[in-house]
Amino acid sequence: MKSFVLALAAVLILGTRTLLATEIVAGPMIGHVTDTSARLWLQLDTSERVTVTCIEVDSNQRVSEVTIDVEGPSPFVLDTPLSNLQPNKNYRVEVRFDGKPVKLPDPPLVVRSAPPAGDAATFTVAFGSCMNPKDPAAKDAMPVFKAVREVAPRAFLFLGDNGYFPNTEREFGETRRAAYRFMNEQHSRIRQHVDLQNLFRSTAVYAIWDDHDFGPNDANRTWTYGKEALTAFKNFWPNPEYGTADAPGVYHTFSIGDVDFFMLDVRMYRDPDKDPERKTMVGEVQFNWLKDKLKKSNATFKVIGAGSQVLADYSKFDSWAHYRAERDALLDFIFKEKISGVVFISGDRHMGELTLLKPDEKDVSRYPLFDLTSSPLSAKLASPATIAEKNPNRVGEVLAEHNFGTLDFGGARTKRFVTLRLRDAKGVARLEQTVFASQLQAP
Repeated sequence: MKSFVLALAAVLILGTRTLLATEIVAGPMIGHVTDTSARLWLQLDTSERVTVTCIEVDSNQRVSEVTIDVEGPSPFVLDTPLSNLQPNKNYRVEVRFDGKPVKLPDPPLVVRSAPPAGDAATFTVAFGSCMNPKDPAAKDAMPVFKAVREVAPRAFLFLGDNGYFPNTEREFGETRRAAYRFMNEQHSRIRQHVDLQNLFRSTAVYAIWDDHDFGPNDANRTWTYGKEALTAFKNFWPNPEYGTADAPGVYHTFSIGDVDFFMLDVRMYRDPDKDPERKTMVGEVQFNWLKDKLKKSNATFKVIGAGSQVLADYSKFDSWAHYRAERDALLDFIFKEKISGVVFISGDRHMGELTLLKPDEKDVSRYPLFDLTSSPLSAKLASPATIAEKNPNRVGEVLAEHNFGTLDFGGARTKRFVTLRLRDAKGVARLEQTVFASQLQAP
């Protein structure tokens, strides 16, 4: 009888362990990628010891392995480095929980390392904004991402409104803990969307926020739960950095080949839009950070990404032009310091357009500046009244349907160019502008 009881207890224990086995909630997802490293992101349902092995596909040789204890409190997220990579190679990963192999969710993950730093490589980067998936299991609810995958970009840049929080503070909860938990849940729900998985398993992703994934509509530096929003965002987006020690935020920089990217935080330090004394959209520390990074950059192209439009000059819609003194100070700095190759990309507007700021013909120190705006990926489209609003600096027509943008870099080192494209949800280029690096410098 005693042996029967012991055997039954063993069965119950093993059964309980099976029921309580650690599960993957979201991911895997590829984060920041360089020519020698990458980052892998996972969300689990509980704490666990996780071992990640990185294997070069062609040779089937292990190049690195790391073991990390994922600990609580929730969310249980893993953001781990993959090291010892070589440029322009494909890698796969194997994952073990407490030493036991784990089958990763489909589709299979393949990490593609970047071209050598500073190399005049041919590659594509895609971007977009305003993504509002309702049901994570609703396949083909965001068909634009199938078109993105077919373009095979080296990276995809989420330029804000990467999900939509409620429009009232009350809906976030009555305490900071409740608000933090709510924001984590919202990020996790979106991360699980079936239409995003092919992108997450094949492409390096980077993200900044705009108002709707920072807080309520038009959220700014006065947002009650700004610090909680930043911590939640960091949990779910493995960016290379998050601002500076004295001014944390979602702003960061990274490089691919001979292109540097500068991703801005236009919410954490933003003066309220209705403040008659509004002076800043990015804050003094971030503004100086951007100037310092631009001045030190030797890249052929310097792409500045923002949730708000930079060059469009609308009377009532969100743009850095509403903080004109700060925006103009940045443009003055670019030309005074002879910083070449600057291109802007932006989102927010629920429509796509290309803005061109032409230099005064009498001012030979300046060159043309372009701002390619892509929005929305899947959220509602702009109203007819919004579309009818005049942008005096617009090139071509408004793209009033779901879309994404691409930057296609190519050409020999002495003849580098970038082609700016707005593509519809089927991937068809609806607007196109090629700019040579030689055009983005003072005569």
